[in-house]
Amino acid sequence: MPRRLALLLCPILNLAPAHAEGPTLATAGTDRLGAAAQLVLAQRVYHQAEATGDPVLLLAAIRLARGVTTRPAPGWQRTGEVVDPPIPDPESGPVNPGSEAALTVLEGLASDDPDLQDLAYDLGALEPQARNPVAMVARGGVAADSQDHWRMPLSGAVAAEIALIGDTGGLLGLTVTDDTGTVICTHPPSLDPALCRFTPARNGFFTVEVTNAGPEGNSYQLVGN
Repeated sequence: MPRRLALLLCPILNLAPAHAEGPTLATAGTDRLGAAAQLVLAQRVYHQAEATGDPVLLLAAIRLARGVTTRPAPGWQRTGEVVDPPIPDPESGPVNPGSEAALTVLEGLASDDPDLQDLAYDLGALEPQARNPVAMVARGGVAADSQDHWRMPLSGAVAAEIALIGDTGGLLGLTVTDDTGTVICTHPPSLDPALCRFTPARNGFFTVEVTNAGPEGNSYQLVGN
């Protein structure tokens, strides 16, 4: 993503790189937005389109989401006691702005606009691109008024992004700590997606805590680059 566009989006997404004092965090950050940030932006634009019924915003959300290739996250380990509610169907988790269901909604909203109809058709016919950025995704669920923990390896001197996308059914918070217990990044519980961006100084394991402050269980996705 061009640097100019990244700088414009930073205030919208609160994308200033996280800084902390600790041996596993590099002092230098990056303004370049990665795959996880793009999916967070797609999610936020989708929610806005859903609230306003704006087909142009929905088109943008779908394009953003379909511009990222997602894969299962290797090496991410869920730790501690798992007390989450069952998630029998992946479709019960956060809405995917790049899904066929979102495209169907767009086609309905664009029924009176031939130009938007053409754009919607082009999106549906577009094949995934090998050059798309790749995001790693893990699914989980967390019970009411409790926490979920993940342990993940990150490479030193490589800009990292860790995002939390909930199903909007409750308030979820995100905290990332390094292997010394230093808090790298924290977002208080919210309905909005959370995003942490930082650059580890060396290879190491980081702990991701997902906090559910709501009265009911909540499913979520963790997304990383």
